[in-house]
Amino acid sequence: MLADLPPWSTAYLFVLGLSFYYFTLAGARTFEVNPGDETPSGIAQFSFLVTGTIGTLFLNVGKPLPLSNALVSATLLLAALALYEWARDVIRGRGFHLAWTGDVPDALCDEGPYRLVRHPLYSSYILTFLAVAVAYPGPISLTILVCNLGLFVHAAITDERSLARSDLASEYAAYKARTGMFLPRLNASK
Repeated sequence: MLADLPPWSTAYLFVLGLSFYYFTLAGARTFEVNPGDETPSGIAQFSFLVTGTIGTLFLNVGKPLPLSNALVSATLLLAALALYEWARDVIRGRGFHLAWTGDVPDALCDEGPYRLVRHPLYSSYILTFLAVAVAYPGPISLTILVCNLGLFVHAAITDERSLARSDLASEYAAYKARTGMFLPRLNASK
């Protein structure tokens, strides 16, 4: 079955699947991790490695990939990875923690992509799952996308609750009023 597929199709499938593995490796070099963070780390690893890498590779191997789907998916994937690296570059060394830990950085970050959205890293993860669903549309890809969308919305809401209870609460409330959660806000308060 693989012999019937163009080589670029199989190569792109591996790039798409391994993007999630990259999130795991890069995140380990980006976020502060404290003792007791095993559960949040495990949730992220399950999302990226099981539903992302393994799900993408094993559920789609041998499936045809129309060129139009591949081009749209590749555009989404490139945007996701660029956003991810931009956000990582901005927060590196600023004490950002894993989701669901309740830990907050010492200062608000509103630079780089954080000027536009409050959760650019989660946006990049969602865009990557969307890239998979565009490349290989179907009920399984859609289910994986929706489940991970719910997961990262929950992570963002949990992070925001932690910030609302922190010393950064008033500064974060003003920031929240002018920026969108995952997409830029068009009518932001000044």
